Amino acid sequence: MTSSERFIDRFDVILLDLMDTLMFGGNRFSDEQAYAQTYRKLGGTYHSDSEVQWVIQQVYDTMNEHYADPAYHENFRPASLYVAETLETLGLPQTDAPRLHNVFAHHELGHVPDSHCHALHKLAKTHRLGLVSNLWSEKALFVRSFRRCHIHHLFDTLVFSSDHNLIKPSPKLFQKALDQFDCPPHRVLFIGDSPERDMAGAEALGLGTLLVTAGNKTTYPGHTAPDICALLE
Repeated sequence: MTSSERFIDRFDVILLDLMDTLMFGGNRFSDEQAYAQTYRKLGGTYHSDSEVQWVIQQVYDTMNEHYADPAYHENFRPASLYVAETLETLGLPQTDAPRLHNVFAHHELGHVPDSHCHALHKLAKTHRLGLVSNLWSEKALFVRSFRRCHIHHLFDTLVFSSDHNLIKPSPKLFQKALDQFDCPPHRVLFIGDSPERDMAGAEALGLGTLLVTAGNKTTYPGHTAPDICALLE
């Protein structure tokens, strides 16, 4: 690589992970989260506070258990189905199930920093872009967020796991994105923050990989940088 060549210039397509790579501050799930407060803000009146707290936490705990089990890598269903099953198990009606799913989605949702939006606009001038994300809730809220940030149109494809019952590191989820590009795998770079889910899954298909570490450091041969913005250097 010459002194004037950027690492990303080796590739024609850049695929990105979402959480903790592009979007931050999401996945707000714990016993201390005010799920009932979110439910009320979304107009919910049917369930009691205790019912809302119990349902959302049970959905999260069950999905988190399945997420850690390789047997679910190619059978991981969206949160809406877990909400319905949890209500049935608790003997509660399905009357407000869509709103409860919306509560879950709001707590999964984070924000894309302005600096990252700016970086995406610059990257889109030189590369085709795609997203491959392990998303537990259904995508509507996230697509809306992308539109508000004016970045939705920058992506050739948005592959959300909740659309396909697949989660990384299953190569099948990465393949969904690759199918949208007429490009050999070695000319595709995947950027993510998980060695096990992002790097392993992408490398199984022969993609180039770039790891954003837990300390918000991006690492690639001979370089360290704080985030995807540094790819523009």
